Amino acid sequence: MELALELTGWLNGASALGVLVVLFIIGLYTLIKSLKLKATLLRYTGITIIFIGFLWLGPTTDFLKITLIDGMNINPVWVYPLLSYMWAAPGIFFGMYIGGELLMPKKKWLLLAIIIIASIAYEIFLFLSPINSFDFTIPGVGEVEDPTGLVGDGTNIIDTSSNYGYPTAFFLIAFILIIILFNGIGFLKKAKESTGILRTKFLYLAFGFIVFAIIVTFDALIPPGIFLSFVRFCIIASGILLYLGVRT
Repeated sequence: MELALELTGWLNGASALGVLVVLFIIGLYTLIKSLKLKATLLRYTGITIIFIGFLWLGPTTDFLKITLIDGMNINPVWVYPLLSYMWAAPGIFFGMYIGGELLMPKKKWLLLAIIIIASIAYEIFLFLSPINSFDFTIPGVGEVEDPTGLVGDGTNIIDTSSNYGYPTAFFLIAFILIIILFNGIGFLKKAKESTGILRTKFLYLAFGFIVFAIIVTFDALIPPGIFLSFVRFCIIASGILLYLGVRT
């Protein structure tokens, strides 16, 4: 089988695969360590890191299908965003558990209750209509409003961007903002109030969450290409920072 995947497709797909695999390994290592130490916060951090990596399951699956199976893109095409974005809500929940436990432990479940309600609503909208949740760019076809029945020719990886006329986009924006404002700025504030190793750990957590939020935003906005591949590798740094922030 002669592959038609272009250079940008290789960079796009290989970088997505790298993000998923490396973050899965880091997350799994963190989970195993948490079980040995019986450290709950470390366990939730490991789960969060794994879910961060799963946000790139869509392009990874598309890449592997093109290169290893039949040379064509995912079909039906709406499966692509489900593979990636279904993990956003649980990832946010566990990430906010870390923030709630360290920043407002007595009221963390009030915060998490709000996150749970928003996450359930987000998942309902996503699964009810993944086609309306995103705008699609299909290789060999171009930008389309309704990708039903269309199949990409395997020359590149499918690209999606949020459809701001559908509720899932606003949930994703809200999730990113709460990560930056609560976890990011919250941990920066705690770092300012702390000294020594504790200050360093809070800084690791702050920058880990901030880098994650910024990179996810950039990944959604930057067209597939060399720069996008570089940006994706930066997400690995956020996983490492999160681990360093809670390791014992």
